[in-house]
Amino acid sequence: MKVLRNLALAAIAAAALMAFLGAGTASATQLCAFAPAATGPECAGTPQKFEYSGKITGTSINATLKTNLANVECEDSHTTITAFSSTGAPILGEVDELTFTGCRTEVTLIPCTVTVKNLPYNASLEGKTLTVSDAVGAGAKVVCGTVLSCEFLTNEAILAITNGEPTVAVAKEVGLSHESGTVCPSSATWNATYSVVSPAGLTVL
Repeated sequence: MKVLRNLALAAIAAAALMAFLGAGTASATQLCAFAPAATGPECAGTPQKFEYSGKITGTSINATLKTNLANVECEDSHTTITAFSSTGAPILGEVDELTFTGCRTEVTLIPCTVTVKNLPYNASLEGKTLTVSDAVGAGAKVVCGTVLSCEFLTNEAILAITNGEPTVAVAKEVGLSHESGTVCPSSATWNATYSVVSPAGLTVL
């Protein structure tokens, strides 16, 4: 019995040690960019890039709202996110700005106005996943003549990050609520690809 008890205690101690080591070696997400925008320490494995925190701006030329009544395409969507730190698990921040211009319905080409609601939003970056959230709802009111007049919101939107020249963040089939308005569809999703325009050379490690 004593031998069994000692083995059990040894197993528990080993499991606790592995858990501690796992927690201690969890890698943090890191933002890197070219100087002079980035002024932190040099990022390992990324020549001439340094740790970056601050404002990140991106644009999209394919932002699309898909509904069962009509699809809405926007020629330009602009967003600004402030990263509160250059490293973190996760890196926390805030969506300060989001705009949609040049919007119209597909096929019928009816002009649409898109009014963003409830800014700012919370932002959280972990690995290659950007999560945008808001307790009231992140989104916009969309009015396209008599075809569509509705407010579309979500409490959480997930965007996938891909490093490149430029780095991009992709929102794919983000489900939206759509109960508030005079002409609302029964289904709605949002798609967009945002290319980072500043800081130069932004990379997510």
